[in-house]
Amino acid sequence: EFNSFNVIWKDMLKQSHKEPFNPYSMSLKQGIQHLKDKLQIQEHALNGANELISFSCEYGKCKPPLPSDLNGDILLHDTYKHFLNYPNIKVNWQLRGAFIVPYKRTIDIQRSHLPKSGPFQDIVISSKTKFNPLLYECDLHKLKVIEDKLQTKVTRNNELQKLFHEVIKNGYLYDLITKNLLLKVIMKKIQMN
Repeated sequence: EFNSFNVIWKDMLKQSHKEPFNPYSMSLKQGIQHLKDKLQIQEHALNGANELISFSCEYGKCKPPLPSDLNGDILLHDTYKHFLNYPNIKVNWQLRGAFIVPYKRTIDIQRSHLPKSGPFQDIVISSKTKFNPLLYECDLHKLKVIEDKLQTKVTRNNELQKLFHEVIKNGYLYDLITKNLLLKVIMKKIQMN
């Protein structure tokens, strides 16, 4: 392998990632910054959270361990050159980061006012329903109505179901009917005539 100096790190979902670095041109600070940027991009793609709250590298938990008073501007080569099998080593860094969704991309949550009288089945929602991530307990029936609407849309938009109905309507599956059933139908028709 051309670049056999690899840094292994885990994200918030405990998935391992292997990142090749050039130890002769990258410092510890640059490597941590690179992984911080990569983690921020990943969190933004998965959760929409890209505003950094805290980020740190736990030097004592790294493998091989690093001294906590280590200067971050030193090249990775100078940091790891005294380890056995250098540069063909795998390095585990313990990184901790926390991200949040920026305030400008949050949504306002308002309680919807539904009529208190009448059965729940008679409530008709004519307007498009708004997403409400923190439903109140009394809005449970509204959630059921939304769920029912979503389920009916799924069954109507099922392409395989439409294809199957078309095949049955045109009689293409006629050869799959068992002969015993066909004989019973013929016998009934003969007795009727």
